[in-house]
Amino acid sequence: MTAPARILVAEDEPDVGMLLQEMLIGEGYDVQLVTNGDQLVRRAQEQPPDLIIADLLMPLMDGLEAIRQLRNDTRTSHLPMLILTAVGESSRVVEGLETGADDYIIKPYDREVLLARVRSHLRRAAQLPMRNPLTGLPGNVAIQAEISRQLEQRSKFALMYVDLDNFKAFNDVYGFSRGDRAIHLLASVLQEQIDPGDFLGHIGGDDFVILHFGADPEALCQRIIRVFDERIRSLYDEADLQRGYLVATDRYGVPRQFGIISLSIAVVTTYLRPFANVDEISRVAADLKQAAKQVSGSSYKIDRRSDAAPTNPLIDRRSGNSPDALIICRNEVARAAIVATLNVRGYRLLIADTEVAAQGLLANHPHPNLVVAEVMDPATITLWQQLNHSTPLIALVHDEAVATTVRAAGVIAVVRLGNNPLDLSDQLQAALAALASNPV
Repeated sequence: MTAPARILVAEDEPDVGMLLQEMLIGEGYDVQLVTNGDQLVRRAQEQPPDLIIADLLMPLMDGLEAIRQLRNDTRTSHLPMLILTAVGESSRVVEGLETGADDYIIKPYDREVLLARVRSHLRRAAQLPMRNPLTGLPGNVAIQAEISRQLEQRSKFALMYVDLDNFKAFNDVYGFSRGDRAIHLLASVLQEQIDPGDFLGHIGGDDFVILHFGADPEALCQRIIRVFDERIRSLYDEADLQRGYLVATDRYGVPRQFGIISLSIAVVTTYLRPFANVDEISRVAADLKQAAKQVSGSSYKIDRRSDAAPTNPLIDRRSGNSPDALIICRNEVARAAIVATLNVRGYRLLIADTEVAAQGLLANHPHPNLVVAEVMDPATITLWQQLNHSTPLIALVHDEAVATTVRAAGVIAVVRLGNNPLDLSDQLQAALAALASNPV
């Protein structure tokens, strides 16, 4: 036998509350009664019911504010909520529905109408897969409903699309049980770091969504990344941590070295421009997430456009025929100069600081059109030689001895690294021009 549906009733008039409680118990429901909005919020958060019935006018906190808080809490945002209202309060009914109530019942209520509406909302809620079975967080249906609600209300929020990098390799090496622990760890970090009132949902797999209502989503990204990068190391065997990577095959069956799991976060806000619907804002988020995943290690990309067109050139190139360029460079200043130079020339950039990080990017983009790599040891040359033989390499070297070594390995374009980013950019452009005139 299944447990009876649990209904939480908030009514400050004792006679009305007791009568409603007895009627619902008589229909086989498990009913709890509270007398104000503050008790309603706390009780629902402690033990979420299956349905909420709340009077509009209550002491300490009215029904509208209670529903608003419960809709903004991931533990209760998916629940069906009905409001009780007196005749003549039509404006309050409209406000209640816009706040997040699913339906309303006018007092004095008709017993059969009230029971029919309770059954209808419980039946509808039971048919929807509202929560992800792994984390218990609101699932895809609830996420889409919440985004739609916020867009309809023209709320100012940031949609943050969070995804794990190198997760498949981790799952393949350690098994699905430890993979589930990694997903639980991410869910815990997100729950801890988001602000009160933010919405957190679990799309499925290693994909999560946050609706952040604060003014600084970038700071939230940085907090999440900092804490996650610290904690995820606890799930690795010590030998793998010391080595710094796992060995697994990519989707093409090629053995590769995959670094420690990291995060890619896409951030789309309604601060600067509106979105018509869930599809529109989610498409932008998906594009940004792909851009974030083209950078090794934990990273985030924020959409800062003020209107729908023109779109970000970095994102536009995903759908065109722009060439891929893999950058491997440990020096941040030099890497920034390389990125700026190649970005202007229309490349889609895959950015890594080490050869191991580069292999993680190559798992999804196995055939770059160009490699620009700082050569510190033979591993870089080995990685290049494993690619398509026609892929040109621009080798970044620190001295003539390394330059001689890479030329002996068949590298044509060599650039000397120094302390001047402008000089590096000039050398890189000259190397690109030489490669264009003498293709491999």
